[in-house]
Amino acid sequence: MGQLLSNLANGSLVKLAENSKPTKFIKLDNDHYGTGTGVTLIRKDAFSEIAWNASDSNCYKNRYFGCTLDNFCDGIWPLKLDEKIRECLVPVPIVVAEGNQVATLHTIYRKGFALSCTEAGVSGWQTEGKAFSYFSDNAKRIAYLDETATAVDWGLRSPNSDVNYAYNIRTDGTVVNNYVYSAHFAPRPAFNLKSSIVVSDSTDSDGCYTVESVPGNDGGLYVKNNGLWVRAV
Repeated sequence: MGQLLSNLANGSLVKLAENSKPTKFIKLDNDHYGTGTGVTLIRKDAFSEIAWNASDSNCYKNRYFGCTLDNFCDGIWPLKLDEKIRECLVPVPIVVAEGNQVATLHTIYRKGFALSCTEAGVSGWQTEGKAFSYFSDNAKRIAYLDETATAVDWGLRSPNSDVNYAYNIRTDGTVVNNYVYSAHFAPRPAFNLKSSIVVSDSTDSDGCYTVESVPGNDGGLYVKNNGLWVRAV
């Protein structure tokens, strides 16, 4: 029969294909960014560590929007997903501090994004959004490099009050700020999917729920058959 993605408990693991490889994601919440914004998930593991690398234009060394981490999460990473899953991404309003020692907060829309300090349950320079209850302790914040036992420093979108620094989660799950040009910001994309996606009733051998059907942009319902998405109705 299957069940709605939104019915899963927070903390449940869901498998989605990245470049055709089954990849684990953690469900964080329903409608966290407002009514109708769908289900928030975050990649269980992180990619390789990169620099935050904001533009130097007007000395904005630590402005998130347009930085390398932003471009990866919202531009490069979504292209790794199956086409029909990409169609189910919901752009959501995320709160972002301006950076460059400017305390102003902005709301920008993203399909893929790095979490803020606030969302990850740690203290930062500004309050950006609201916390996810899943990140209740340091152990829940630790991320590993793609199915390995190697913990990595993963990047947050929050700038520090110092123009040269932004925040990341360390390998022990605590927060720290690092120089934006240093490779301490492994991407761990968060994103929202349509609540009407149907997943399995039970988990597979890896403890993950799997996708059974997704709504298409044409109003149809799509399922996978021999690795290909086909219109069921």
